[in-house]
Amino acid sequence: MSMTIAVYRINPETGARTPVRAKHTVKPVEVPDATSGLPPCTCPRCNGSAQELRAKVAEENRRSRGEL
Repeated sequence: MSMTIAVYRINPETGARTPVRAKHTVKPVEVPDATSGLPPCTCPRCNGSAQELRAKVAEENRRSRGEL
């Protein structure tokens, strides 16, 4: 299945269409990319272990309550 793109202006008074860009048909790729192309996440949840994350959260909670 392909996709057709066209860009045009519509006159608000008459409703007439004025082409800005000609119609362009885009065909889908046969096999989509397997990756998103974005760099890997570096947040503690994705990068560290669950135990480290829990320890950091517990420490921050103690700090916010003034226990440290």
